[in-house]
Amino acid sequence: MDDFYARTSEIITFAEPGRTLNGQPLLEFPTSSGEPALGPFKIKRATLWARVELRHSHHYQHHKQSQSNQRNITLWVFRVRCGNTTHLRGKELGQHLDMVTSLGVNVGQLGWQKFDVTKVVSNWYQASGNSPKDKLTLLVDCTGCGSHVHISTFGGHSPHVIESTVNDKGAQDPDRPFLVVRTDPAAVKRVRRRAVECSGAVRGQCCKQRFYVSFSQLGWDDWIIAPQGYYANYCRGDCAAGHRTPDTFLNYYTHVIEEYRKMDRLAGMQPCCAPLKFSSMSLIYYGPDSNIIKRDLPKMVVDECGCP
Repeated sequence: MDDFYARTSEIITFAEPGRTLNGQPLLEFPTSSGEPALGPFKIKRATLWARVELRHSHHYQHHKQSQSNQRNITLWVFRVRCGNTTHLRGKELGQHLDMVTSLGVNVGQLGWQKFDVTKVVSNWYQASGNSPKDKLTLLVDCTGCGSHVHISTFGGHSPHVIESTVNDKGAQDPDRPFLVVRTDPAAVKRVRRRAVECSGAVRGQCCKQRFYVSFSQLGWDDWIIAPQGYYANYCRGDCAAGHRTPDTFLNYYTHVIEEYRKMDRLAGMQPCCAPLKFSSMSLIYYGPDSNIIKRDLPKMVVDECGCP
């Protein structure tokens, strides 16, 4: 599969504005649709990022100095399973909320907070089977914080007067929570061999020529975030001249065919200077639904050339 599809190593998904529960906005994360290379895979770590801040920092700063018991707050993350229900009380609320994690924070260290949600995200991916209809719904709560602490979610809810902007990629609200999912691709051991560079090769010898590919020249810079380009390289040179010992052939088949070619039994056939070894490259780009996806694409860089 790695020869045809890339291994996804990191996916960044922004929360979508969904319904509310008891007046609190819920965070909805869809699975990435239309991505055949996403599954199955093992989730190594999943982190929820959410911005927590003070509504009236100058007033609250004076207030908290006189009440030291309010210097620390506890943030909670719950998984919500209540369908389209918008109001729940008492026992019903407890039946439809699963506690995911909690985080103690000092009010002097508010800002972007990280929550470890690896277990719930892993269970969600396994259960959903990458179905776009099965969304992960989360609630970030600060019970007992009152109106002093604000959890930034979507446009229109921020305590600051900042006009939300929407760019041509669909990304909006700089304070919108997002989910970072790191996967664990299979490790591949590679054996490094010496590559002949064309800059130091004998004239006509099979060698590797450095060649830079610019994504802007290809017109791909509107969806590729990084890098701007990379050295793809290519092979050039001649493989017909000179005597080759058996150990220089890539496999026994090539050796046998070469012996027939030298006997003029395969008219018109010439061995080609071709890539023998490739390496991968990382690409960060906009995926479906404006998700930001990082992938390690296999066989994108020519590392070594030779005569197969």
